[in-house]
Amino acid sequence: MEEEKNTNIEEIKEDLKDEIKEEVKEEIKEAVKEEIKAEAAPAAAPANDDDREDKIVKGKYVDYSDHDLQTEILKYEKKAARRTTMVAAALFVIAAVFIVAAIIIVPPVVRTLNQVQSTLEEAEKLVSQAEDTLENLNGSLEGMNDMIADVDKVLTDNTDAMSEAITKISDIDVDGLNESIQDLNKVVDRMSRMFGA
Repeated sequence: MEEEKNTNIEEIKEDLKDEIKEEVKEEIKEAVKEEIKAEAAPAAAPANDDDREDKIVKGKYVDYSDHDLQTEILKYEKKAARRTTMVAAALFVIAAVFIVAAIIIVPPVVRTLNQVQSTLEEAEKLVSQAEDTLENLNGSLEGMNDMIADVDKVLTDNTDAMSEAITKISDIDVDGLNESIQDLNKVVDRMSRMFGA
């Protein structure tokens, strides 16, 4: 949108320049033609103002004096000065608009670009951290898989050992063990009596 405004302003400037150039060219052509006619025509001063009015017809000089020529040159210079002033004023206004636009628009744009840049940097950091986390998670999952395999192996080994232990425990003669314990109790009682306890 900003580029479109700039393009429109540039087009307007170019159009104004072209129009002013054309008008100035026409004025110069007319002045040169009048000057050529003035050099060719005899310079006679009019007797009075009414006489002079007759000699200047629609900007064309039939017979004119130095005073009339200077008056016309002065008028032309005033017109040219006015046009130059208008062009300068228009260029000043356009420059002021650009300066104000730069003052108003550029700082927020720079701030926004800085915020975008910092946001992108933070996003890069977050993506990097996410990648590290995923790598760690993959490593952890591999470790967990290894641990589960080890647990399975331990369980398998322990299951075999437990089975053996249970088999051995079931092979123990509990009744015989109970009898041995009772016999040991009796022997200990006798020994304690014997030593006087």
